[in-house]
Amino acid sequence: MKRLIKYNMKNLIKIFLFILFLTPFTFAQGLKIYGTLQPGNLLIGVTKNAKTILLDDTTLDFDTSGVFIFGFDRDAIGYHKLKVIFNNDEYITKDFKLEKRKYKVQRINKMKTKYVTPPKSALEKIAKESKMMKFARKEVGKLKAPLFTDGFIRPVEGGKYTGVYGSQRILNGVPKSPHNGVDIDVPKDTPVKATASGKVLIAGNNFYYNGNFVLIDHGFGLTTVYLHFDKLNVKTGDYVKKGDVIGFVGMTGRATGPHLHWGAKWYNKRIDPLSLLGLGLALDIKNQ
Repeated sequence: MKRLIKYNMKNLIKIFLFILFLTPFTFAQGLKIYGTLQPGNLLIGVTKNAKTILLDDTTLDFDTSGVFIFGFDRDAIGYHKLKVIFNNDEYITKDFKLEKRKYKVQRINKMKTKYVTPPKSALEKIAKESKMMKFARKEVGKLKAPLFTDGFIRPVEGGKYTGVYGSQRILNGVPKSPHNGVDIDVPKDTPVKATASGKVLIAGNNFYYNGNFVLIDHGFGLTTVYLHFDKLNVKTGDYVKKGDVIGFVGMTGRATGPHLHWGAKWYNKRIDPLSLLGLGLALDIKNQ
């Protein structure tokens, strides 16, 4: 969705560079963690000889190369504990302290009234689509292969960020849920590429809010979503490679103009998709 205020691109570039060249946290037994520790971010870990990996009370998936991921929701704060138990029963624990993250307020006016408060005639359609999404998301976590290890890319070339992750949305003066992705203002029919390799959990058509959209499972609980397509280039169940064209930008669903809404989740945690872009450093792990 397009917003009416400009984002500070200079600060965004600084964030990109900071993440991109971030030195990993390094611990004993060869454990490394890549990423920026803050609410809404995804991190990637690489270790060797692990038997069990826990984040708080949640057991994390990892593959034979020792790759695992974890992330924190938009509103996560306080202390969290990562524990890696090795095959020899030795273990490492790492405490993380998350400070509250500040988010912008985004006011969008001149939104069609039906998208601020849906008419009764649309409620049945919205409820049906919500069930379809819940059904698709039940598959999240079943893909036990980290298909994302070929890295992450930005899904479109060029364009301005017109909506930022985590911002409080006020539509026509009515407070709504926070924005759980980023909006990129690009022309209609701009090709949209898969951010990383994965499986299409749902390729939806003409949803009330999402319009035409694609939800991709990248394994280990990581998903990305792409909304408001004019045309889709994939179907439910397809496997895609990083960089494959999955659709073309449009303004279907709740959109004020042509743009791409790009979002990410780790299981049910709302993740800033921009935090994925600096994690390529962690993904050259096969040779470590």
